[in-house]
Amino acid sequence: MRKETDGELFWKITVGKKPMPGYGTRLSPTDRWNVINYLRTPAKEMLRKRLIRDRITIRFLKLLSIGGIGITDCRRRHLRSENKSRHSFGNRSRITANCVSRRFSAPSNMTENQNNTSLANSLRSALTCRNNRKTHMNTRLRLIALAAVFAFLTPTTFTLHARMPGPEAIDVPDGTRKCIKPKSRAPLPNDLLAPLTCVEPVVNVSVRPANESESFVVVNPTNTNNLVAFSNLDTANSIFRAYSTDAGASWTRGTVATGVACCDGQAAWDTFGNLFLVYINSSVNQINVILSTDGGVTFSAPVTAGTGSVDQPSIAVGNGSVWVDWNSSGSMVARGAPVTGLGAWGPFNALQTIPSATGSFGGIAVGPGPGGGKVIVTYQSPTGGQGPATIYANVDADGLGAGGFGARITVSTTNVGGFDFIPAQNERSIDAEAGLVWDATGGPFNNRIYLVYTDETVNENNDTDILMRTSTDDGATWSAPVRVNDDATTNSQFLPYVALDPTTGTVGVGFHDCRNDDGVNGTNNIPNDDAEYYGTFSTDGGVTWAPNMRLSGGFSNATDSGNGIDYGDYVGQSVLAGKLYTVWADNANCDGTNPDGTLHAFDLYTNTLMLPGASPTPTPTATATATPTATPTSTPRATPTPRPRPTPPPRP
Repeated sequence: MRKETDGELFWKITVGKKPMPGYGTRLSPTDRWNVINYLRTPAKEMLRKRLIRDRITIRFLKLLSIGGIGITDCRRRHLRSENKSRHSFGNRSRITANCVSRRFSAPSNMTENQNNTSLANSLRSALTCRNNRKTHMNTRLRLIALAAVFAFLTPTTFTLHARMPGPEAIDVPDGTRKCIKPKSRAPLPNDLLAPLTCVEPVVNVSVRPANESESFVVVNPTNTNNLVAFSNLDTANSIFRAYSTDAGASWTRGTVATGVACCDGQAAWDTFGNLFLVYINSSVNQINVILSTDGGVTFSAPVTAGTGSVDQPSIAVGNGSVWVDWNSSGSMVARGAPVTGLGAWGPFNALQTIPSATGSFGGIAVGPGPGGGKVIVTYQSPTGGQGPATIYANVDADGLGAGGFGARITVSTTNVGGFDFIPAQNERSIDAEAGLVWDATGGPFNNRIYLVYTDETVNENNDTDILMRTSTDDGATWSAPVRVNDDATTNSQFLPYVALDPTTGTVGVGFHDCRNDDGVNGTNNIPNDDAEYYGTFSTDGGVTWAPNMRLSGGFSNATDSGNGIDYGDYVGQSVLAGKLYTVWADNANCDGTNPDGTLHAFDLYTNTLMLPGASPTPTPTATATATPTATPTSTPRATPTPRPRPTPPPRP
């Protein structure tokens, strides 16, 4: 049990694990997290051993297997509570005076071992009393009973449950990756660790307390000095937004969709200068799109693209079109809209159900062709468990035309399932996170589709790699996989994102990488649980990849962030005019600007990877920029010398 994550234990409590039934309908989410917190305390190990020695575990199993432990009174009070307050361990249900007198009482002069024996005997007596008299047990007794059972449970395969991040988590239907958000950890000490020296030149984009993750950065095709970054916030129902007008040297910070957004913000910028942002609303039942025509400073009112049980939208633009796809009740759907100029777009066409598209955790891309461009969506199925799974795609050959999406195409198998736990993401887990781009540049690789995804060399060995497949026939067939990461370790790479430079056709990929965490180098003595951020590129159509470049300034550790969703489900990047623009969640604090200190909450960091043919960005003089929603912080940076490299020969 000590090796199982909080998420695994939460799921076992919710759905059950023979011989224990599920308690999803009888224990509130908070009570389920209370069970986990109780299990994680040092006292529970002592209690587990004592319960075994006193041979009362069988009694627990019998009671639990017949559903003898209920919380009807607690649950009824919970539902009546208008302020959504939760019951603590100290709350008690009705029980007879005789039972109360025998529970957990011991003389003050007892030794610890004597007290433990008394505790076990009292617990056994209370169970007998409760069973014979059919009275209610208190919350603490129920939690201890569950703890005794969990000590014997083995890892199980997950299906899906959903819970959105935010100050008050909201249950949403199964079939999504909305966060099962753990209960907040105990406060960390105030002695913030001293920052280390940055091994790469980085800039802190967010500079704010608490966590930011699931980031996305885009660059304005009409002004390459104009960057905008977005992310989730773990303390507000809003999307974090920062924009830069000096190529990322300084940032103006604030929020958009303030007070009305859950999460999953992804963005796309078209050649007219329209910046589209898609996100899920705070009630987790709408896919909304907002538009900025002034470089990300202000945004329009939302346009709702879809409603119902929704998850993980993605967005892409083409030559005169914008498309959004998302998971709706377990299957992928999409809608497109025409774009005719700056601020001139819409309406969305009718909702398109994609044939046989049961799955999720993918993306969308627009290529060349009529009707604003051909469209492809990708996703993986099944969406639960730790693998294996299959990555699929569907293509709409006439874009905004009446043709619709064609039949499902199998792209690849993968050993990474929808909830695959690795040491560096051991609370949230990862999925294969398939993503794609479609070359519409008119260059030598025009009409080529690039699909990046995560695979595991052997199922559940945590040696995850970033792989690329390509198609030159509108997705009908796909190449053999090419390994993107070039390390010689068996450590994890995860959360890849692919982007294409519309001016050159160069393809860039960014990803989290644990290659340098051998248990000696890193934040602790545990190998493969600390991550850095890396980037690379290909100039020959994805056949070979340049030596991977570390972009982050130091090691980050997701568990230390206390974020609940670790690094999140995705990290969105952009490539334009010979530069790979990256933003990722980072708690290395190598530059000392993270308000939470080193190895505490995540801030967003950036470092631009120069690609062949790019011109270095002059180092600007940073100036503070006023913002109505946040105090701006200017973070000057030294732009690194461009590091173009020839694409290496293909791997054997």
